[in-house]
Amino acid sequence: MNPAPSGCAAADPRVLATFRALVEAIVPNTPALAVYEPRQIYGAADLCIHEYMIWELDHSLSIVIGLNLTIMPLSASTAGMLNAAAVQFIAKRQAQYAPCYPVREVSLFASLSPADRIRVLEMLEELKVDLGVLPPPYRDNGEFVRSMVNFLNRQTIFGHYSEWSAYGTTRLRTPTERRLEYFPIGWSQAGYPGVVPGYRALLGYKLTIVREGGKSVVV
Repeated sequence: MNPAPSGCAAADPRVLATFRALVEAIVPNTPALAVYEPRQIYGAADLCIHEYMIWELDHSLSIVIGLNLTIMPLSASTAGMLNAAAVQFIAKRQAQYAPCYPVREVSLFASLSPADRIRVLEMLEELKVDLGVLPPPYRDNGEFVRSMVNFLNRQTIFGHYSEWSAYGTTRLRTPTERRLEYFPIGWSQAGYPGVVPGYRALLGYKLTIVREGGKSVVV
């Protein structure tokens, strides 16, 4: 059994802590499932999916600036959005669990319990925040805020069950330079056997056509 990736690349510690907290809340580790299969214990943070999210936000998303579609690094501003929402969440006394104060200096969002982090996402999705204090490009842009919250949820799960973590030491390189170093843990968790050349595509179902004269043919 191959271990989860180690040696997560150094980045802005505030951004890294915020995204680690995000993916940890969406796909947590589950030690209790070790009785079924050891690899089931790994959550998204164990597989460094926070790095995947940062990479995707900084390299793969395009937004409209003026009349042009532009690739704009979004990880820092997205982390800022999550932390700004966490400030409002705490100010409204909605936290059900006490924040972890030693972590507050790095990331207020990360200081919240996993359950409260999900509530912050819900608050953003429902636009129950002061949009005017969010960092650009989210400031006063509720449609983009909702779209990003949807992306964060969906892409975290996609990254966890993709082959990304199995790229190991090459995972932060460009896609053409990445190489699989072991069988993806997310694939094992989902019971996916992996890519097999020769899968036949469904071209349709057999249909019986009755011809004139009572004869029939299967097509």
